[in-house]
Amino acid sequence: MKKFLAGLLSGLVLGATVLVVAQEAFYKGKVVFVKAAEENLRAKPGGDKVGALVKGSAMQVLATQDKWLQVAVVGYIWSESVTGNPDEFKGTAFRAAMILVKTQAEADAILQELKGGADFQQVAAKKSISPTAAKGGDLGDAYPGDFSPEFEKAILALKVGEISPVVKTENGFHIFKRLK
Repeated sequence: MKKFLAGLLSGLVLGATVLVVAQEAFYKGKVVFVKAAEENLRAKPGGDKVGALVKGSAMQVLATQDKWLQVAVVGYIWSESVTGNPDEFKGTAFRAAMILVKTQAEADAILQELKGGADFQQVAAKKSISPTAAKGGDLGDAYPGDFSPEFEKAILALKVGEISPVVKTENGFHIFKRLK
């Protein structure tokens, strides 16, 4: 019985050793290389593809998560091809103010008031039901894609200083003024 148990134990240890040797260990700081002809580089596990690496590309492991490795690519890139400013990919910033009311009649009356020379910020502060009313309706700086398509279309169709016609949405009736 002792021989049987010793043999069984030796077999289990040998099997576990073979399994560990067959599976490569990845740890923080280890330099690894792409084995496939091309491998996708993703923003997060299973996320959007942000690039591709070719066979032999060197990377350093930063972290492991299940079957995914977070890596830092080791290599060189032309300095004029990169930027440290992620805002460059957002497009040109624009700025607008908004008045939001519940009815078409209110919006039409306000639009006539504005066309008559009323100050947009003051009207927004007094009559808008938007949380931005306290700031004169100022929505702050925005980039393409920050607002709903109907907001963006209305705002970007304006020149700086112009006021939009009434824009109807599920939230109510909006009037925009392009600030930047």
